[in-house]
Amino acid sequence: MFVDRIIPTARKRLVTIPESAKLLEAAKLLRNADTDIVVVCASDGLLAGVITKTDVVNQISHCQGDSCTTAASSVMTRDVVVCRSGDLLYGVWSK
Repeated sequence: MFVDRIIPTARKRLVTIPESAKLLEAAKLLRNADTDIVVVCASDGLLAGVITKTDVVNQISHCQGDSCTTAASSVMTRDVVVCRSGDLLYGVWSK
């Protein structure tokens, strides 16, 4: 099966925030039990990075003063593995 077969379902579950968003916004979205990752989008709408629950916990555990208002972009993972619609799911899952 190819990635393009799951795109409609994946788009329904896709959770995004702008690069300018505060980490608190990502944390609020990650409270949902069905949300494991938030995609951070650059101003052009393209992928800039991702934030996971672990990223939020790691940052919050170091909060002092106003550091809890840090930008989501400062803690996101920028080196993200991506796939294309013509890729085989097996190949994607194995990465």
